[in-house]
Amino acid sequence: MASTGAGQEKVDFRRQVQPILADRCFHCHGPDSQNQDSSFRLDSQENLLADLGGYAGVVPGNLEKSELHVRIHSDDESVVMPPPDSNRSLSAEEKRILDLWIQQGAEYQKHWAFEVPQRPEVPTEAIEQSDWPEELKQRWSKNPIDVFIGKRLMEEGWQPSPMAEPAWRLRRAALTLTGQLPPESLQKEFLANPTEEAYRHAVDQLLSSMNYAERQTLRWLDAARFADTDGYQNDFERTNWPWRDWVIEAMHNNMPFDQFTIEQLAGDMLPNPTPAQRLATAFNRNHRQNAEGGALAEEFFVENVIDRVETTSTVWLGLTMGCARCHDHKYDPLSQREFYQFFGYFNNIGERGIGAGRDSNPLLKASSPFAKVQPETIAQWEAAQKSVEVAKQGIDERMRQWLVSSEGPAAKPPVEWQVCRVDQVKLTGEGSLEIAEENSVRYSGGSNATDIVYDVTLHPPGNTLTALKLEALPDAAFNKPRQLAPSVNGNFVMTRLAVIYQGKSIPVELALASFEQDSYPVKNILDNNAATGWAVFGPNVKADPVSATLKFQTPIEVNEGDGLTLQMRFESQYANHAIGKFRVQGSTHPDAGKANEGGLPEAARNALAIDEAKRSDQDWKAIRDHYVTIDPILAKAELEFKQADQRRRAEVGPEVNVMVMREKEGTATPIYLLDRGQYNEPLKDEPLSRGVPVALLASKDAPQPGSRLELAKWLVSRENPLTARVIVNRIWQDHFGVGLVKTSEDFGLQGEVPSHPELLDWLAVEFIESGWDLQALHRLMVTSAAYQQSSVQTIAQREKDPENRLLLHGPRFRLDGYSIRDIALQASGLLHQQIGGPSVKPYQPPGLWESVAANAGTRYREDQGNNLYRKSMYTYWKRAVNPPRQTIFDAGGREVCTVGARRTNTPLQALVLMNDKTFIEAARTLAQRSLKLEVQDDRDRLFQMYQQALAHAPDDETMNVLTESLNYYRQHFQENPDAAQQLVAVGSSPRDASIEPGDHAAWTAVAHLVLNLDEFITVE
Repeated sequence: MASTGAGQEKVDFRRQVQPILADRCFHCHGPDSQNQDSSFRLDSQENLLADLGGYAGVVPGNLEKSELHVRIHSDDESVVMPPPDSNRSLSAEEKRILDLWIQQGAEYQKHWAFEVPQRPEVPTEAIEQSDWPEELKQRWSKNPIDVFIGKRLMEEGWQPSPMAEPAWRLRRAALTLTGQLPPESLQKEFLANPTEEAYRHAVDQLLSSMNYAERQTLRWLDAARFADTDGYQNDFERTNWPWRDWVIEAMHNNMPFDQFTIEQLAGDMLPNPTPAQRLATAFNRNHRQNAEGGALAEEFFVENVIDRVETTSTVWLGLTMGCARCHDHKYDPLSQREFYQFFGYFNNIGERGIGAGRDSNPLLKASSPFAKVQPETIAQWEAAQKSVEVAKQGIDERMRQWLVSSEGPAAKPPVEWQVCRVDQVKLTGEGSLEIAEENSVRYSGGSNATDIVYDVTLHPPGNTLTALKLEALPDAAFNKPRQLAPSVNGNFVMTRLAVIYQGKSIPVELALASFEQDSYPVKNILDNNAATGWAVFGPNVKADPVSATLKFQTPIEVNEGDGLTLQMRFESQYANHAIGKFRVQGSTHPDAGKANEGGLPEAARNALAIDEAKRSDQDWKAIRDHYVTIDPILAKAELEFKQADQRRRAEVGPEVNVMVMREKEGTATPIYLLDRGQYNEPLKDEPLSRGVPVALLASKDAPQPGSRLELAKWLVSRENPLTARVIVNRIWQDHFGVGLVKTSEDFGLQGEVPSHPELLDWLAVEFIESGWDLQALHRLMVTSAAYQQSSVQTIAQREKDPENRLLLHGPRFRLDGYSIRDIALQASGLLHQQIGGPSVKPYQPPGLWESVAANAGTRYREDQGNNLYRKSMYTYWKRAVNPPRQTIFDAGGREVCTVGARRTNTPLQALVLMNDKTFIEAARTLAQRSLKLEVQDDRDRLFQMYQQALAHAPDDETMNVLTESLNYYRQHFQENPDAAQQLVAVGSSPRDASIEPGDHAAWTAVAHLVLNLDEFITVE
């Protein structure tokens, strides 16, 4: 409430009146006029003053003639507004504000967030003219953020809090920028000379680190609903993780946010898009994907597109656009028609709507952007690729020479296969493996056998082996329909296969199968990837044998009496999916294992029998198709290319299918309004055109973005009133704990008004005019005096501003679960700082996946080694069972977009910190690290341990508590040596056996106490 020159209150419509109307009135008198009982609307000046048949809702300046005034003050339950059955009511103060507003002319303004932000003047003179101490004035006049906040503090009659101690300021900046404690070297450098310039230098070092890039990426993963599985009941694994690495690289390179936006929303539509720009578009394919048997493609096509609408509108516009799916928005000027016009930007990529994500077109084969291939490797790969092209160019001439040669079409002796003698079998995993009749091998599964390995020692026929054939044989003992394995359906999934002779793996040139399941081709057994495989299930399958032939790159010369080993791995998540009965045959024929082994395929043979002059185009095609498989020059070139490609792939790392956007060619998918939001009820009598809500445009006649690329450009244009405000607000939320707009996911009329509206607009314009520089925005915030204040809160401050919206003191809030785990690992020295790559599976309580799995064999396989200690942002995210540690600490479920900050304080969180294996192991290794320090005494060692974990020095009271605790635990573990042994054995990392277990356990207990301190898990 402002004051006029005469001292009368002046009502602020946007801050005082509009929130009342939106919350108490719009449900029945708002934009959604089609679904309201009353024709009276309060969502615009025109509707407010409309003639309602001889009277009006509001008559400016006249309370008695304003029906609004009459209704809100009525004692008649049939007349009063809001009506009693609405569960809404107005307080006496709210009624007074509405009356005063009418008396002052009932000025109606457009919602603040829908006005293009203008840069306000920085009110420096307010600080200069204050009665603050001179030092305080100078400090709070340098950064425009402080000037705006300082002006509000003065209006409220307050002064800022003192600046926090240097160590605390550095720790706070490191935690909110990087999610990590500041590196020890940076702590020493800054604390040796903690000047303002040194602090700015420290901030710059944090911003240039990969830790900063990873932290900002983590925030973006929540917004982009990134996960490693599809969701829904089947919840199949997907492989969109290269997109995560793209975001890390973009953040590290400080890609301008407008470019960051355009490439993610429409990188595929840029002129000559690079693979990286196409990879960026996975942002809008991170949605859930239904692969259930009864799922309807049409329904889930619509659900996928609506997810993109809701995600894009939340992330960039801060609007709850999904509320307009079934009807006009109840509160915001967003019609259902406009919802489906926006829908039209995302419905034209030719997707099917259902099926496993890893197979859902459009797809891009991609690897991590961090994979760097050596220049010589690229040169060899390009040369080999060129050789293949040259070989193909001359193939027609060589085919003609082959046709006229005496050995061309002549029949070759047929390929013969002989059964290999099996000498020995070895099983790794559950079940039993034994040699059966006629040199066959039989496997009997366990109750839930996974991670199975067969090692079969064979004696092949002859001395020169060119190929092997593995035959899976049906058996009535196995389940129908396939009867090839002891699984629920008789199917198997072979993930890897190797042929080993004299201790070396024999290169296999080609793998062919008599039957392949969709998405499980036999070539997968050669990619050394446990996540892929060869399987043989499908519609209408029967109990028939299947085979896989393996053609070696060069024949194997097998010494007489020597055997070779066939190693087969079955590593899928499905129980007992391993071949139940099989035998192996070998061949010495040069054509064994080829697609058309043993001479001519039937089509080529028939074509060659026809006189050359009478052969049709189809005949020549049959002959050519066969010759391509036997041309020695092409075969040599393809072999060299394959070898070069293998070298390249080894440096690139795994290449996986990533779900991306790709605009469909030809006629665009039509856009219709869906009646009540139902996928099968389009109103086809009125096709729609693409468009954004008119309320966000400069005028009703302003041109609409015509494509997804134009939409992306409009989102980061100066004409869009929302994007810059929304992004600035979320970054403010990261550093101060709550946004300038508390409802960071909703800038509409149901959202909260900004605590500092002029500051928000100034920052939004600054962000745009900086070239959308994210690092500059972070730097501006964390170098402000407001951010660097002490977080110590007085009783008076708590009573005045319990949520610290005025910034009476520095930010103080609990870290998220990601950072809490990561800084525990960092303090202990366990944290493995590898950047990028596939997701990993650290410790997790047993049985969680199995409890909700759609398939009996689905189980969590804990990683080993360094993968147990990677940053939490790389933890495998299964949508059906989120990582429990993150769930307990309020992480979003990644099923839908999440941009808000949710913080609770529950007993479960304390139980995690006290009992989770990660934190106990971190305490053990922190203790071990401390015990290896060269120090004078226990007190000095405790001091160093605390400093290592908290990045600041302990006070005397804390040191006394830690010393007393150490003495207590020493006594306890001397009396309980078994408990000491048990405690120091927790975790997979090695323990230094030279440390006495009792002493190690005592120090572990103290370290565990330190890691459970409130200040350890808090930004303050």
